[in-house]
Amino acid sequence: MEMNSTNLLWFLAFVFLMGGNNGFLGFGNRGMGPAPVTQQDLTSGLNNQQIQNDLNALSVATANNNYETARLIQDQTMAMQNANNTNLINMIQGFNTNMLQMQSQNNILSSKIDALGYQMQQCCCEIKTQMLQDRLADKTAEAVALQNKLDNRDQSQYLLAQMGKWVANAPAAAA
Repeated sequence: MEMNSTNLLWFLAFVFLMGGNNGFLGFGNRGMGPAPVTQQDLTSGLNNQQIQNDLNALSVATANNNYETARLIQDQTMAMQNANNTNLINMIQGFNTNMLQMQSQNNILSSKIDALGYQMQQCCCEIKTQMLQDRLADKTAEAVALQNKLDNRDQSQYLLAQMGKWVANAPAAAA
């Protein structure tokens, strides 16, 4: 049974009635044993008991406060760890997303570079082909011009051969 101040008062009242100061019931010490309790001793005892009760209550309140503080710190630590874990997961997912985007952009750039290389190769081939065609056209034009000269010479030779001996008009040549 827990002893609180009300129970203590009843107990002390009972003790007082039974024997303290010869008591009301006449069961006092009648000169034998320790001296009877005075009002000052009783008040001092009651005050001491109240101080003890207050100290016990303070001790319990302090223990409860310590427990509550530890629980709040644990809850706060857990919340911070959860927030940190969430931040880490979000950061890793962000890095993964960035890496995927960079890889996708790298693949797109690689395909564009490959297409540009193919286009440059085709362009170079077309330019070389055009240059060769231009040179061929120039050489063909030279060949045609030379062939025309040869044809004119051969034709002139043929005409002169057909006419016989040909003499230039001397008076026309002198004038």
